[in-house]
Amino acid sequence: MKHPVLRVKKGAEHYDDSPAEGASDVMRRALAPGSRGSAGSRRSAARRRRFPFLPLLALGLGLLVVFRFLPRSPADRAAVGGWEVVLRATPEGNRLIITVAFVQAARSVQGAPSGDAPQASARVLLPDTGDRISLSGILAKSPMTLRGEMPYTTRVRSVKAEVTVGSDSKTLSLTARSSR
Repeated sequence: MKHPVLRVKKGAEHYDDSPAEGASDVMRRALAPGSRGSAGSRRSAARRRRFPFLPLLALGLGLLVVFRFLPRSPADRAAVGGWEVVLRATPEGNRLIITVAFVQAARSVQGAPSGDAPQASARVLLPDTGDRISLSGILAKSPMTLRGEMPYTTRVRSVKAEVTVGSDSKTLSLTARSSR
């Protein structure tokens, strides 16, 4: 192949790139897709094509770990009168949010009219301070949640609740986690 002749004006510097041009053609052919370059370049290209999901997999595992071990408010569960009862105590500043959730265990009670729905009540006690609160409601639908607030100080260590559904009752207890 004959190299082209370039005309250069007076006063301009002369630059000859003919040896470098030949070397760049060799490199360009070796790196072109589908060429038979070195085995190392083929291996790395295959590795790049084979694992594009690896960063997504790492992100998914990271989210799983974060949400699995994320601190949640403590809870205690029990089955009372055909309902699953969950007691939670969440500190927010200087108040303690108490929630008692009722989820129906048997399907037969769900279709009952509201006149036949059982009465639910929860008497919550903070043994460390002696504060008490009573929550009650009719379990007309599932899930049903009773909520209340109590004063919260650093002295509060545990929460006890006597939960009654119809004629059945159970005592639930848990430790109050500090938010400070």
